[in-house]
Amino acid sequence: MQCFPKFRKVSTDTVIYVRKYRTIERRPHSARPTRRVARLHKGHNAMKAAERIGQVLGLFTVTAPERGTGEIAALLGLANSSAHELLNGLAQTGLLQKQAPGRFRLGPMVAALAQVLANTDGLVEAARPIIARTAEDHGETVHVVELAGAGLAALSSQPSTRPVGVSRDVISSETPLHAVAAGKLLLAHLPTAELLRVLDSLELTAFTDETVTARSTLRNRLTEIREAGFAEAVGEWHPDLATCAAPIRSHAGVCIAALSMSVPLSRYMLQPRAYRAIAVQAADRISARLGWRDASKPTGTLPATGAKTSEDVA
Repeated sequence: MQCFPKFRKVSTDTVIYVRKYRTIERRPHSARPTRRVARLHKGHNAMKAAERIGQVLGLFTVTAPERGTGEIAALLGLANSSAHELLNGLAQTGLLQKQAPGRFRLGPMVAALAQVLANTDGLVEAARPIIARTAEDHGETVHVVELAGAGLAALSSQPSTRPVGVSRDVISSETPLHAVAAGKLLLAHLPTAELLRVLDSLELTAFTDETVTARSTLRNRLTEIREAGFAEAVGEWHPDLATCAAPIRSHAGVCIAALSMSVPLSRYMLQPRAYRAIAVQAADRISARLGWRDASKPTGTLPATGAKTSEDVA
């Protein structure tokens, strides 16, 4: 290889030129990053950035609506400087909103996006009139729920209209999947491989004496739930809370969400079959609006539990 004036070639594999006290190294062509590798590297960085943004937004919940920079840095394993830069960037886009110095909460852009989703999502549109009528007729808190990592996300909800009822904040990303009906029902309808992965990651905390904490017992319960077509959790999370849930299905019959009812335990125990019936009927009606038809029964027919119809609940 031709050397430039005043330079001397001292290696054959890696070309090194020496000029007085400075050494300049040029890597062989095979060791240089290609454009494709560079593009892949940029794509990986973009994916990591998107994942990090999702992790940050997921930290804000009903019970933790505001967080500090240091707190977020510790939860995500970031340096304070990196967390500061990320949070300020999200605040500039409107996804977060600055509060006191170094503290943030969800911003107006999140509310705007939630409104867009509520107005355009087919499931939410199909469910809205059904859950509104169900809550109005029976006075209990009703949710349309889907899985969100190790917690739940309420796509739509209607609060209780009774003097004593359950807050609709009962469903959130911090709701334990194994202790509420909607969580167990959605777990029961996961593919086996995904179910095992999720169960391995769950911490089966005992909240009351009724909470299922043995993984083998929980798996057996999930099998029963899938076969029965509904789920219930009576005093498993809070001693005075009962929940029941039924699957909402796509036109192909796949469970894509759950209809959940949350009822004070004392009221639920007066007629548990009737409450299960209400949940199943409402879920079937939403599924029918999405195009699902069950050939084995007319829409709204209950599983063979001897349940009362929804009109039996005062």
